[in-house]
Amino acid sequence: MVTRTRPEAQIAATILMSRDDQTINMVIAALGGEGGGVLTNWLIAVAEQSGWWCQSTSLAGVAQRTGATIYYLEFMPREGDQRPPVMSLFPAQGDIDIAVASEIAEAGRMISRGFISPDKSTLITSDHRVFGITEKSATGDGTVDRDLILEMGGRYAKAFIHFDMSEIVQRHGTVISAALLGAIAGSGALPFAPDCFRDLISEGAAARANLAAFDESFQRAESGGVGAYEPAAQAPFVLPAATTPVGERWLPRLADLPHPLQEMAYHSVNRLIDYQDEAYAEQWLACLASLIDRDQDRTDYALSYEAGRHLALWMAYEDIPRVAQLKVRPTREDQIRSEVKADAAQPMTVAEFFHPRVEEIAALLPRRLGSALLRSNTARRALGRVLGPRTLRTDRISMQLVFRGLSGLRRFRRSTLGYAHEHQMIERWFEGVLTADEHAQAMAIAALGGMVKGYGDTRYRTTSRLVVILDYLDTAPDVNAEKIAELHSAAMTPDAPFGSVEGVVAAAPAV
Repeated sequence: MVTRTRPEAQIAATILMSRDDQTINMVIAALGGEGGGVLTNWLIAVAEQSGWWCQSTSLAGVAQRTGATIYYLEFMPREGDQRPPVMSLFPAQGDIDIAVASEIAEAGRMISRGFISPDKSTLITSDHRVFGITEKSATGDGTVDRDLILEMGGRYAKAFIHFDMSEIVQRHGTVISAALLGAIAGSGALPFAPDCFRDLISEGAAARANLAAFDESFQRAESGGVGAYEPAAQAPFVLPAATTPVGERWLPRLADLPHPLQEMAYHSVNRLIDYQDEAYAEQWLACLASLIDRDQDRTDYALSYEAGRHLALWMAYEDIPRVAQLKVRPTREDQIRSEVKADAAQPMTVAEFFHPRVEEIAALLPRRLGSALLRSNTARRALGRVLGPRTLRTDRISMQLVFRGLSGLRRFRRSTLGYAHEHQMIERWFEGVLTADEHAQAMAIAALGGMVKGYGDTRYRTTSRLVVILDYLDTAPDVNAEKIAELHSAAMTPDAPFGSVEGVVAAAPAV
């Protein structure tokens, strides 16, 4: 048994009022911008209006979505002229009555921290996902197992209430704190009248949206989280009618493709024209035609689909002009305002983090000049002193002009070192798909295109591993699809022997 030393305030609370019998202990985990502080203030106000004491504290999470802000509240009924009680500022393992999470992975963290116990804890959470930085940056599938967390919640909590609250607040145009408040009220875990909660949020500019989200969440929590929202089934994809000269040129050609490929081709052509120009999309379509001729699956065209979509994504690789193009897109301000729930009349500032590297600058230069820069240690050191992490205000006119200038450099992209480097790898991979002896082998090589992802260091790691596998396939052309899939899986798993380029080199010949 592990003996834990309790904080002095918690010991005092135990002596003065037998806190296990008289307090209700709640812990809340909310991500940045989700109104966790507002939710805490609402709960404090409800407690005070209901004649209860409430004490709260919070521990801020880390930025960039590596952790939520944790709020801890203790509730105690007032008794006459009782002096304010001494309550704890710290949540204790196994001593939480109500745990609330704004996202399912945060609920999993509460379980792992020991806050949830089957004899007393009610766990309330939205079961949607907001992917963390470690999940997004993983070379393979680094996502948390949502189904496992749901199973653990049902096993370890006394009562487990979960449903998609994110979908509710998106429909009603508010933030998730209103839905969480409704779920807390509907669960009955707090001994406060529902009208106390509703009255609290019935005022203010966002009252209508908050009340609508509160009421729907209340009803679902009251019924145990059942009756989840079922989105309407999506209609089959149909190519749209042409409304621009570009559409008139391309849509008839896409309509001539096999039907299973039309949706993928439509989005791929749109992306590549936006990325570069129509000639670039023409280059991709010629490659797709080669895949269709090679494809043995004449029903689903699985090889054409798999290799075609990876090829389009790879051809639209992110370089400095592409990043700048995305930053100055006219619809970007509306997207940001939608994410932070800001209306058009509210002033908004946008500060973004950049970390340009010498390799990105070299990739933007003509091939010969970029190669010379990478070979010169002196030039690399000198440029490295100028570059480095920085925060830029992209809402300012001066920075918008700078980014528009950088975006315009895409017209010279075909002459750059970065273009030559990327397309050399693309051609090697694509040639491997076309020359594979068997359909299964071609499918396995096509799936390797999914390894290429990310930007900067992540991009370098993923492409380096792909090149190592392609080098191995050149020396062992008869390797079967199962072995290629093993190489693929191992190279995308950082902790496995294939988790580094050196590991792939060492282990591949043995396979």
